[in-house]
Amino acid sequence: MSAMQNTPLIHWHSMFMGVALLAAARSKDGRKRNGACIASADNKILGVGYNGLPRGCNDDDPSYWSDIDDDPVQSRHSYIVHAEVNAILNCVVLPLTASTIYTTQFPCPRCVQSIIQVGIQRVVFLEKKSHQVALNQASDKMLADAGIEVLSLEALEAPAAEWCDKLDDFIRDTGPAVHGATDPAQPPPPSPK
Repeated sequence: MSAMQNTPLIHWHSMFMGVALLAAARSKDGRKRNGACIASADNKILGVGYNGLPRGCNDDDPSYWSDIDDDPVQSRHSYIVHAEVNAILNCVVLPLTASTIYTTQFPCPRCVQSIIQVGIQRVVFLEKKSHQVALNQASDKMLADAGIEVLSLEALEAPAAEWCDKLDDFIRDTGPAVHGATDPAQPPPPSPK
């Protein structure tokens, strides 16, 4: 009789970034769906979030989704709460000392401020917007000055990054079809009895 091998199918980094990707699928922002997952040093999930409007704001109001960046009233960037901030706000414990935040996108300077303030010590990201050079530099400066470790998932654990890329493709390809909607922002139709 051979001994059963008790090993997980995925590693911690894959799990936490996978949770961030699943959270991102809940976002109603059709331009960019982002997610974040905060994990403690002992691998417990502390908070999860995705980018979206604040509670009580009507998702059907087109002014919230406009992309006229020269006019703050007509720019979605004025209204959307970023995934990182939502994950922090959804935490059940504070401070988040020694925790890690897994983000589908490299955090902007506003999110970095919140990450620093709550005591997160490591940022693991899936992708970095290459066209946002100045914003990335501002984020990098604050993270470095605060002594926060920053790693791409690819650099940290390449197989985890590859697995998450496949998970992201699976979510995008099958999510609407599996849930009976062509628009992920729409609720699925009732199940047949």
